[in-house]
Amino acid sequence: MTRLTRSESQALTRLRLLKSARELFRRDGYAITSLDRIAEAAGYSKGAVYSNFPGKEAIFLAVLEAETGENLRDLLARLEMASNLPEIVDILAEWADERSQFGGWSLTILEHARVARGKDSLRRQEEIVRGQWHKLGAWLLARFPEADAEPEVLGALLFEIAFAPALTFVAAPSAGDLVRLALPPLLTR
Repeated sequence: MTRLTRSESQALTRLRLLKSARELFRRDGYAITSLDRIAEAAGYSKGAVYSNFPGKEAIFLAVLEAETGENLRDLLARLEMASNLPEIVDILAEWADERSQFGGWSLTILEHARVARGKDSLRRQEEIVRGQWHKLGAWLLARFPEADAEPEVLGALLFEIAFAPALTFVAAPSAGDLVRLALPPLLTR
């Protein structure tokens, strides 16, 4: 078996820590998830966490950036395959319905915002979230330039529908229903 280089080993450790942190933050929330629990779930010591991240807020923000980035890349890849407005609306409605099943993640993001210790951490969280809003809105406006909306506002609307915590425990309307209602009139002005 080939032995990993030091940098490969460090990258693997970081990846495992992020994976464990993602699962714990998603399942248990921000406050309950500790660095000890992340290290234990990944099979490392707390020192391994500190050699990769300065603290809990840093690992949370790394998870948030990875989670939202992957989510948006997958969505945009699906959207690229659509050829018209009804197909785009259907893809976004399906995405919203899928995302609304993960209400715990949106609550974790809100929980972090409530208990974050520093303004830099909150600013970074806002940058990550707003960046995702902007990318989704910009993609839609590139396809529908006649729409009268700012990219960030359009993306924010869709993310807020998809990740609304209340939609995780009500039968109707679904997040997809709300996307189908709100999106077509915005894009076809």
